[in-house]
Order: sequence, then structure tokens, then C-alpha cells
Amino acid sequence: MLRIPPSPSNCQLCDRSERLTKHHLIPRTYHSRRQFRKLFSKEDMITRILWVCIPCHKNLHATFSEKTLGLEYNSQEKLLKSVEISRFVDWLKDKPVGFKLKVNRKAK
Repeated sequence: MLRIPPSPSNCQLCDRSERLTKHHLIPRTYHSRRQFRKLFSKEDMITRILWVCIPCHKNLHATFSEKTLGLEYNSQEKLLKSVEISRFVDWLKDKPVGFKLKVNRKAK
């Protein structure tokens, strides 16, 4: 049986102690697509998950399209190397617990 990684106590991007959500590093909408099935195993697609706070999660999806996230930013390391994400994470780190983010969708 495939197991999803357990939830840590802090966001895996900004390291804030918040309520966490599962971010599928390989978007579920692409699991059945041939291109993704060639690149990733079924186990990898299901278990490759990042636990992130709601502001980080919203920012990920506002910054990049699902396809770009799955093909180019499919690991924690790749996401944190992105200039857009690393700038956001640096900015967010000092915000209080419960901070609500308003985003405009501009996914690439």
C-alpha cells in the first residue's frame, strides 16, 4: 500500500507553524497523462507530496500552472530554487500565524 508522507509540524517551504495542506508535486490532474506516466512511477506520483501552509499553497498555484509545477517544480528543492517562490517564502516567514494572503492568478 502506498503511503503519503506524514504531516510535519511546520510548512515545508516557509517553516511557519500553521495549518498545513497537501501539495501534490505531481498534480493529480496529470496522473493519467502519457507524458507524466513516462516520467514518473505511479508510486512517485501518489507519494510525492509537500506539506505547506495555505499562503504558500495559494502562491504556488498562482505563480505556476499545474503542468509547469509537475514538469519543472516537482520537488521541494526545485521550488525553493525558483526566484518567485524563494522571494515569497522569505517575505512570508515573518508574518503571524493566521496571516491571510490575497493573490492574483498569473500562473506561467
